[in-house]
This record gives sequence, C-alpha cells and structure tokens, in this order.
Amino acid sequence: MDLVAKNKETDIGKISLYTLSAFVPLLEERRTEIEKIEKKEFQYGERYRHYLDVYYPNQPSVTANAKTPILFFIYGGGFNTGSRILPQPYSMGYRSLGSFFAQRGFITIIPDYRLVPEVRFPAASEDVRDAITWVSKNAQTISTPSIEPDVEYMFVMGHSAGSVHLKIMTLYPDLRPTVPPLKGLIFSAGAWFFNPPGTDLEKGPLRFYFGASELMREREPRALFNLLSDEEVKALPEILLVEAEREPGWLKMTGACLKEDLERRLGKQVKKIVGEAHNHISPNWALGSGQGEEWGEEVARWLNARLGTEN
Repeated sequence: MDLVAKNKETDIGKISLYTLSAFVPLLEERRTEIEKIEKKEFQYGERYRHYLDVYYPNQPSVTANAKTPILFFIYGGGFNTGSRILPQPYSMGYRSLGSFFAQRGFITIIPDYRLVPEVRFPAASEDVRDAITWVSKNAQTISTPSIEPDVEYMFVMGHSAGSVHLKIMTLYPDLRPTVPPLKGLIFSAGAWFFNPPGTDLEKGPLRFYFGASELMREREPRALFNLLSDEEVKALPEILLVEAEREPGWLKMTGACLKEDLERRLGKQVKKIVGEAHNHISPNWALGSGQGEEWGEEVARWLNARLGTEN
C-alpha cells in the first residue's frame, strides 16, 4: 500500500498495472489465510462466461430470517476486459476480495459477464441480472449443511464498469422490473454520465457498447434515473457510495453529481465511503492484503447494519 500511496498519478491507464503489481506480493504472502475460505464454482447461464464463484463464510452473519446474507460483487474492466479469475500473477485479486467479505459473514458471489466486442447494451447488465436471478432461484443448490442463503437479504456492489452495469440493471425500464428484490446497492467508482467537461470518454469500448453519442445520452445511468417517477426512486434499494481518494477528477465530478441527484430526489443524505490514499484500482486489491482495508470494513459494517438483527 505504501507504493500506491506514494504515487500521486490518477489516470487509470497509467496506474493500473503499477497498482496490481504492488499488491501481488502482499496477497501472495497471505495466500494460506485467504484460501481458508471455501470457494465453489457454479454455472448460471448457457454462455461460456455465465459462471460465478461463491465464497462461504466460516462464521456467517445472521439475518432476521436466521439465514446467511448474500453479497454480489460486479468487477470492472473498461467494458472489454475483466474476469472473476484473472491470469497469473494476478489470480489472487478477486479471490482475496471474495474471501474478505466472506470473513465478515457474507456469502460472497462474483459472477462473470459478457464483454465488448461480444455484446452491446444492455447485455452485460442482463448477465448480472441473470446471475442474481439464478441464485435467488437456486439457494438450495449453493447452500451447505451449515449455511442457508437468505435471498431476501441480497446486496450488490459494482466497481467501475461493473458499477455502471449495476446502475443500468436497476434503472433501465426493460430490466428494472425483472430484477429480484435487493436489500442494498453499492456503487463504487462508476461513471454517472459519459460526457463530463474536459474529457473524451465517448470512444472505444464505451462507444461500441452504448452506441453513438445520441444513444449514450439516452442510455447513461443519469438519464435513466431522471426518467424514474418519484415513487420509483423511493422504491430503489438503499444505496451506498464508495470512492477512492485519488479517483480521476472527472470520475469524482460525476460521483458528486450522483450523490446530489440521489439526495435531491430521496430527500435524505446518502452515505459515501472514501478510501483514503487509494487510487481507482487499489481498493479492491487491498482487501485481504492487510493494508488499506479500512474502506472494506466500513462497507461490511454498513451491510451488517441492514440485516434486521444485531450481529
């Protein structure tokens, strides 16, 4: 974490490999502890990327139904990269994140989803929806003799592009009614709109996935949110915001607008957790490393406070 904290660069392309490489030895040192958490793979759909990993807590949190809560994590990757199991030497990345939240009491689930150029809008969000739906209908399949998943207490956290896919899943009118009931949403460092001043985001994988500029304006999360009625906004699951201290300026700006938009229409404050000294990439990789995990502990406390019982 010291290497990350010393690097003041915020450009995502410039800090990605540097950040991953900084955490590889830290996670490798803790491999034995991380791998104490049991992990199983399941297929949730028919496509080759329709698989998910389930991490099982040794000491589960307990919901008001006396069952174990569920946390989904949707990774990012710029719409055209990303996997629940990254190639060596980076394979411990999401393994450590899944283990971290399992160690805090949650069945933690990381699904893969289809990427650009295989798919266009809104296929990735459909995949996320399908993974959640599969779990809600197959709780017994993923259960163990000592752990009974509680599909009435499902939370979803999305990071970066994964956060965008999560927003679309919960806001797009063709998808929103088809999503199983969720207890909470965690939007971590994902764009709220795609044309912040001084940027040129509307190209490459983003343009391929969402379409030309006019379609982007219609499909970006903020536009979909603005189409919701006041009743639909208030019916959204409870929302937590997460952001690194050293996010790119444009991403911080869209994040501030997201918070303002939510608070204006909900009529209440929306909590935001800021990962101190973290850049866009480092928060997820810090989990399980023993360094820079404070933001994850805050998320775990927020989750546990919403289980309908004291834990």
